[in-house]
Amino acid sequence: MMKSMATGHDQATLPAFKATLIGQAIAALVFGIAPLLATAAYASAIGFTGKEVLLYRLGGAATFGYLTAPLLAIAWRSSWQQIRIPAMATITFTLGALVASVWELATGATQVVVPLVVVAGAVFSLVAFYWLRRDEGPAVEAGRALTMPARVIIGLATLSAGTFGLLPLLAPGLFATLFGLASGDGWVFRIAGAACLGYATGGIVSLRAPGYNVVRLQNLAALTFNGLGAVSAWIAVASGSGGWLAPVVAAAASFFTVALIWLDRTLAA
Repeated sequence: MMKSMATGHDQATLPAFKATLIGQAIAALVFGIAPLLATAAYASAIGFTGKEVLLYRLGGAATFGYLTAPLLAIAWRSSWQQIRIPAMATITFTLGALVASVWELATGATQVVVPLVVVAGAVFSLVAFYWLRRDEGPAVEAGRALTMPARVIIGLATLSAGTFGLLPLLAPGLFATLFGLASGDGWVFRIAGAACLGYATGGIVSLRAPGYNVVRLQNLAALTFNGLGAVSAWIAVASGSGGWLAPVVAAAASFFTVALIWLDRTLAA
């Protein structure tokens, strides 16, 4: 885990940093709620087929999770030490989205949203990198140490996020084939994978954290993702859509939702 500068000043109190949190929250809200609640309209608006509704909704659930950390950080007046892990997750997502969009452009994508995400991904990545590089804030109470059951839960969630992040990001066609999905909307697969991969980074850094107080925001973001993902997957199971991905995600996301709630209730001060 990166070591923060031990200063009395906390960059999380700066107006520019708060503006960064608000910008992330707005982006996560817009690009999270649209594929969740208006999948067909969202797919049509960005120029894709929208055939795999579950994939769109899971991407929306993962993106919506990035709303949780900045909102809670603002509401709770969290310190930089408590925000740093979600910031690492965010830069993973934005860099992944940037790389995915550059690749799609290079291979002939014509949808307007792709170059827009290239620009947005570059801007958000640079902003996140600035704050991570600045890394200015005093030490805070670490909170309760992660227990072995907590580490097992976070480790399994990290492994799951890494698998379901890297595979669609790097090989959307293979991912679609493995789970019996239509593979036409490759960019959407890659962006969903990038969003999921951010949680893997957050999990890895969380396992190295000194206590739950600096992990909690990221845990609640992951809880949001898994809760919405579970609901989306069970809807797909009930409607007979989503291929093999639906039951796999329904079972995994339901388990992690319950487990992450238990973890928070057990370790939160």
